[in-house]
Amino acid sequence: MALQRCPECRKKISESAKFCPHCGFSFAEADLEIYRQRLEQRRLHNREVNRKSAKLQLIWLLVFALVIALTSWLAN
Repeated sequence: MALQRCPECRKKISESAKFCPHCGFSFAEADLEIYRQRLEQRRLHNREVNRKSAKLQLIWLLVFALVIALTSWLAN
């Protein structure tokens, strides 16, 4: 009896199980396709959030560099 992990709750279950006994996740092909689509939507959303976060961090870095440059220039 081989075991696999449920993609929803990550607990080990039998490969022959049609439903996860812990969370009720269905392993029917239609349900798996819906799950894959949701994963892809999450992945795309996370990519967009990361892109926005990187832009924000770059802006803060530039502001910090300008403050240091201005402070250095005023000190001399």
